[in-house]
Amino acid sequence: MASVGQVLDEGDEQIEFLATAADTNGKMVRCRITVAPGRPAPPQHSHPGQVEEFNVDSGRLGYVLGRASLEAGAGETVTVPAGTNHTFWNAGTGPLVVVAEVRPALRFEDFAETIHVLIRDGRLRAGGGRPNPLMLAVVAHAYRHEWRLTGLPPIVRVLLPLLAAVGRRAGYREHYSADGETARSKTAPAV
Repeated sequence: MASVGQVLDEGDEQIEFLATAADTNGKMVRCRITVAPGRPAPPQHSHPGQVEEFNVDSGRLGYVLGRASLEAGAGETVTVPAGTNHTFWNAGTGPLVVVAEVRPALRFEDFAETIHVLIRDGRLRAGGGRPNPLMLAVVAHAYRHEWRLTGLPPIVRVLLPLLAAVGRRAGYREHYSADGETARSKTAPAV
């Protein structure tokens, strides 16, 4: 569970929690995200039941929203409606700093922590390039209400529960904690 002031650091991106689900009765999560130039963008995705808002503090935010590729600068706000395809990246030459809010919180904190720990530990590449399919299936199925990759063939969505079950039997788990907590399942094999 995230706490105010906790920082997830995977090298080229840091997330500092400013307000958590526990602080807001599940209404939202607020965090400061700092992204180094050149860090790959997350794969295009959507949040089925959540609205995401980015307030640019400094730097240049590049983003895809639906089918449009746009940019925003300091003082600008980008709102991503629930279910809308999107991604974002640092479009400038210096650090990008945004304050992001996700409403409602759901399990977004656990999802963010899991992705950052997997990147930090070298089990997932920033930008998502060529992930272990069983590990990704476990995580994607567990957080399907918070996060969905867009552009996947329908058969992959149909097979996701089966792939996730196989992945769990192989030792992958849905949550990876920054403090090494392993209570939810056995330790996953390295990829």
